[in-house]
Amino acid sequence: MDINTERKIAVNGLIIKARWFYAVGVLIIGILTKILSKSNIYFSLSSMLSFFIFIIFINIFFYLTILLVKRNQAYNRLNSIAYFQIIIELVIFILITHLAGGIESMSLVFFFLPIVAASLLFGLKGSVVTAILSGLLINILIIFEYYGIIPHISRYGVDTFEFKDLSISLTKTLTISLFYVIVGIFSGFGSRMLFTREKLLEEKTKKLKEQKKYRENELKQLDKTTKLLVKRDLELTTINKELDKKIKDIKRSEKSMFKAFDDLKEAREKSEKESHKIAAIIANFIDPIIVIDKENKLSLLNPAAKDIFGLIDSDLGKEISSDNNYSMNNFKKMVKKDFQVKTSEELKPHNPNEEEVVINYSGQDLTYKVITEKVLDNKNEYLGTMKVFYNLTREKIIDKLKSEFISIAAHQLRTPLSAIKWVIKMVLDGDSGPLNKDQQQLLFKGYQSNERIINLVNDMLNVSRIEEGRFGYSFSDCDFREVLNIVIDSLDNLIKGKNIKFFLNIPKKMPKVHLDRQKMTLVLQNLLENAIKYTPEYGKIEITVEFSKKFLKFKIKDNGVGIPEKDQGKLFSKFFRADNVVRMQTEGSGLGLFIVKNVIKRHGGDLTFQSEEGKGTEFVFTLPIK
Repeated sequence: MDINTERKIAVNGLIIKARWFYAVGVLIIGILTKILSKSNIYFSLSSMLSFFIFIIFINIFFYLTILLVKRNQAYNRLNSIAYFQIIIELVIFILITHLAGGIESMSLVFFFLPIVAASLLFGLKGSVVTAILSGLLINILIIFEYYGIIPHISRYGVDTFEFKDLSISLTKTLTISLFYVIVGIFSGFGSRMLFTREKLLEEKTKKLKEQKKYRENELKQLDKTTKLLVKRDLELTTINKELDKKIKDIKRSEKSMFKAFDDLKEAREKSEKESHKIAAIIANFIDPIIVIDKENKLSLLNPAAKDIFGLIDSDLGKEISSDNNYSMNNFKKMVKKDFQVKTSEELKPHNPNEEEVVINYSGQDLTYKVITEKVLDNKNEYLGTMKVFYNLTREKIIDKLKSEFISIAAHQLRTPLSAIKWVIKMVLDGDSGPLNKDQQQLLFKGYQSNERIINLVNDMLNVSRIEEGRFGYSFSDCDFREVLNIVIDSLDNLIKGKNIKFFLNIPKKMPKVHLDRQKMTLVLQNLLENAIKYTPEYGKIEITVEFSKKFLKFKIKDNGVGIPEKDQGKLFSKFFRADNVVRMQTEGSGLGLFIVKNVIKRHGGDLTFQSEEGKGTEFVFTLPIK
């Protein structure tokens, strides 16, 4: 049911209620006039009772008709009912006016009721037409009574000068008629304003319903995505357990390899039989093994090394360069297959003797971690170098699937979260009506929680782009001081809120630095936010900027909770948060420092830190100026 229909039902109901009031009023006034008046009254009590009974039947009829319309939803009949009610009102009021003395009657004021009702039902046109009809009926009644076409009922027992003089009567009735028209015009314009407001309200209500439906659909989509995320999380947990098991197997395998090498040397010294046994053990390893003797010559290849890298027995005895700890790049002239190598400098692993090799074998790209270690005998004498390969192909695939899942989940979450943020913001801004204080507080908390999830989704997208090499950079010569001041200004309220003493040591003159302004803002914001978050109230944060001819050095030091020593090695890992800050229940995704590390690395800089639990942390990064 629209607003226009609701208004017509309401106005029709008000006409019925008003009819009860004036019918009872007229009856009471008529009875009092009949009993108390000393003049000759022409109307009888029976006629008044008949009139009142007529009103009762009329009201019952219209009341039942409106009920029937509402029950059957036949709203197209409301206009007909309204027309009939207005006509009935005019007939009743002209009859009351005639019985109450015509020109002498105060009943002329009753005609304002149908005029106003018509304006609410039919607008300006309806109110003006009703006003003209009211005036026309009054003037016809006065003329008919004056000329005796219908009898004049004297209100006071004698004819007054108003009735005796037609010009006076018509002057009065025409003036009243003109006032009816004026009232009709004003009522019509008022109703037009009301109808406009109703239309706007109806459109706004429709819009809000559409928004509500849209929000419900988004919430359903979010719920569906959340369930998928939970399911994927369980899958990732299983995969992580498998990875942990694989790492343990690799460690055991590494120990077994070195033990096998020692056993092989002993076997050669003791007996040829044992030598064949150890050689068989190495030959049965499914991953390649390459051994280089102390004269830098290739001395041993297992079948996997021959098969995967295409090496042959005639390659044994060939000299291998010892550059970069016998890097696999030194084998490219010997190996007839193309393969890619990531050196330890590129990987920056905990073990400086690690490399990563990717080679195509049987139509599949295989990824190996290569450990290069010196082989020493029991007397600690150098015997040669062993290169042990561990197949990481499955782990790389799993890692890629994890990255793709994070990217897809983040993209799927961004749209419904942005929609929720937009809808909550509209409600908070009062677009759907005023809110009380409790409602505002609850919605604001929901808005803040939604904002935190959006920030997490953005961090996840940034990590995904970094891992996929899509984290686009736009380098230019920038004023580092300006970038730093923007970040400090944005976090000034947080610093003041915790009453932190803030010190900024920065040179007055600084050269411009070649950097990506947006990405460097992200770095500075993460480091300063962490310092504020993990520094207690009334703590201290100090920022120092230094520069030389080639490099800029940035330091940020706090006296906060610090980082436990056992957690420092994993600080720049994804989703990692130290145990002490987890117990503090501070917010965080564990992605910020991972992003910071990658951005600084992409700028050609370096990031280091020093920390002691309970005493504070200092982060230092350097950037090349050019």
